[in-house]
Amino acid sequence: MRMRLLAAVLAGAVVLTACGSDEDKPLTDAQGQWVDAFCGGLLPGVKAAQELKGKDPADPPAIKTAYLNLISANTDAFTGAEKKLKELGPPSDELKDVHDRLTKYFAESARSYAAARGPVEKLEPNAGFWENAEKALTETSQVSSPEDLRATFDALEKSPKYAAALGKAGPCSGLRTVR
Repeated sequence: MRMRLLAAVLAGAVVLTACGSDEDKPLTDAQGQWVDAFCGGLLPGVKAAQELKGKDPADPPAIKTAYLNLISANTDAFTGAEKKLKELGPPSDELKDVHDRLTKYFAESARSYAAARGPVEKLEPNAGFWENAEKALTETSQVSSPEDLRATFDALEKSPKYAAALGKAGPCSGLRTVR
């Protein structure tokens, strides 16, 4: 479920476009840092998910190792992104609600992945590992509204300056290159 959400988000990130507007002020340094923190909170997990998908299904121990790497990558990245976003605050008054939803999403996601680590570590690396690991992650999920991540991309896409920033920011570019 989480991996499908990350895949949907990645697909959304790939099609970011600007829609023309009267926004004439360039992004401030803090706003650019906010965009970097947003994408940087997603990139490690997306990369780890791609690594996991590339594992041979006939090698359950390798799948377990990659799944645990995914859990660690997401826990650390979401925790770091939440902290950085809280330090920076909303990038603009118009995006305060987006900022609040996003920091909540990152906090809940970090707790969910951290809570899943123990149950996933206890699973035997066998043919049913992946399914059982996904079940453990679902059972420990504390994310009240996973749609908030997609809503964040949607809100940023509506702003030409943020859409452009998402297209240029290093971590955001990294999201597009991970396939």
